[in-house]
Amino acid sequence: MVRRTKEEAEATRIQLLDAAEKCFREKGVASTTLDDIARSAGHTRGAVYWHFENKADIFQAVCERVHTPLQTMLSDLAAAPGDDPLGFLRKDAIRVLRMLTDCERVQAVFEIQFCKLDGGPDFTLLRQREVEDDTRCVNMLAVVFAAAIERGQLPPHLIPREVAEAMHAYFSGLMRSWVERRSFDLRSMAPWLIDVFIEGLKNVPPGLQSAEYE
Repeated sequence: MVRRTKEEAEATRIQLLDAAEKCFREKGVASTTLDDIARSAGHTRGAVYWHFENKADIFQAVCERVHTPLQTMLSDLAAAPGDDPLGFLRKDAIRVLRMLTDCERVQAVFEIQFCKLDGGPDFTLLRQREVEDDTRCVNMLAVVFAAAIERGQLPPHLIPREVAEAMHAYFSGLMRSWVERRSFDLRSMAPWLIDVFIEGLKNVPPGLQSAEYE
């Protein structure tokens, strides 16, 4: 009986997350109420509060269903870069871009983040959590780039943290541009788009550090 109750509770939680994802995508985060989510899931407002503290908590859980697998790939690479960190990073980056084009849930979550996170009382907290996630991502990228430099895959004069910030901005921009406009074939272009960035890093001449542009 206890196990069945846990299974039912988990099923309810999934239904609420599915409903929240749908409502956020259709109405925006600020305009979606907890009652909207409950009604869409076929549950009561009490069920929402049983599983989640507030709307910000629901939003985070909706995003985690997509972000956690993506962050795990990068975390695993940062923990064990191996002999070809740049090659593995390239493959993972291409895989993520193609997941965005191929998976409706991934599209929904990034559409919500890029286009539907539209203010409201929870906005500050939600943005703070996004910034924290971005910082963790950049930190892990810096570890991977440091390993690539150490193994001679990138020039020794590159600064891992700066390269990580550049890739995060480039990658996020590609995803946002595709989600907002759908004006190019991201799936087929993914290898070329990632290679353009990586080959550019390989050919940065000495002396062109960020300080040179101040």
